[in-house]
Amino acid sequence: MKIQTLIAKIVLVALIIAVMGGTSMAFGQEIREIHVRGQGSIKVEPDLAHVSLGVVTQAEVAEAAQAQNALNMRNILVALEELGIEDGDIETSYFNVYPNYRYDQEKGDRLMGYRVSNTISVSLKDLSLVGEVIDRAIAAGATNVNNVQFTIADEEPWLDKALTAAVQDGRRKAEIMATAAGEELGLVMLIRDPGTNLEPYFVKDQMVSRMALSEGAAPTYIQPGKLEIRASVELIYAVK
Repeated sequence: MKIQTLIAKIVLVALIIAVMGGTSMAFGQEIREIHVRGQGSIKVEPDLAHVSLGVVTQAEVAEAAQAQNALNMRNILVALEELGIEDGDIETSYFNVYPNYRYDQEKGDRLMGYRVSNTISVSLKDLSLVGEVIDRAIAAGATNVNNVQFTIADEEPWLDKALTAAVQDGRRKAEIMATAAGEELGLVMLIRDPGTNLEPYFVKDQMVSRMALSEGAAPTYIQPGKLEIRASVELIYAVK
């Protein structure tokens, strides 16, 4: 009797497994999908600029190079203050003191002096001041205008708009594909955001150097371009 009961249980379990497997297969066959990638892109006027200004000085001793560098930087900060730029909008982004060597075949490396490099980043909400900041800084002793970057202070609303446009684009593509196949589009089964990003607008280093450093040049004029925000999404739709 026990053997018969055991055999009956085994048969019952086998039947349950078979039914579940068949059901899973049926569900797998019934679910038909459309995979699409949606893309969204918008262009925005920048409302914030970051100007990178540098001072490089050289001397036989480090103290002299540092003293000259500090004097030039102090003059630059005074010039920026006269333009109404607050201390909170200026930060040091790089500072370095390093020796200059020259190689001699007989004596090897020879110490020729020291080089001091100091770089500040200036944030400007008034974009019309960018050119004047560069001109005043050069006149006060800046030796480098490393770059000018235009961006936006609050990115999130614009990133959301680009993402919305990407989802709408994906929906449009899925509907076209379903209609072309003679099917009806069903529910969204998956949405994934591989990446949404803002691409800041940079003025080329060489362009800034030519505009700011040319002798007898007219006041520096820099016109920012529009920023592009791109979003991409992956969507999976069911087909009814």
